[in-house]
Amino acid sequence: MVSSVIKLLKSNISMFKYIAVGIINTLISLFTIMLCMYVFKIAYDISNLIGYIVGLINSFIWNKLWVFKKRGTRQIVKEMSLFLGVFLICYLIQFLCLKLFVEKLNWNEYLSQITAMVIYTVPGYLLNRFLTFKK
Repeated sequence: MVSSVIKLLKSNISMFKYIAVGIINTLISLFTIMLCMYVFKIAYDISNLIGYIVGLINSFIWNKLWVFKKRGTRQIVKEMSLFLGVFLICYLIQFLCLKLFVEKLNWNEYLSQITAMVIYTVPGYLLNRFLTFKK
């Protein structure tokens, strides 16, 4: 039983690391979004884009070096291109959810930001693990 748990944890260590990076990245993105919205009075959709760009840069660095342990620079252009493509797909999903929550369901903009971020996470992990940083 214990060996099965250890084996499961080892096989999913990248998922746990991805979640940790995701939490930190979410906090950075959310802080940036809220700063733009609350302090600088930037519209929620533009604030969202700014926050995700900041998060994109942070996420690429940590996912490449720590989560998926891809150290070489030989494939960096390919990885960056794939990472950007994955980001755009996931961001589109997230942004459409955000617009739906705010404009059609009349949810609070702040709650909508957080909920849409959660939705972004699952396809982001799967696409980056099996496409961008595949072994």
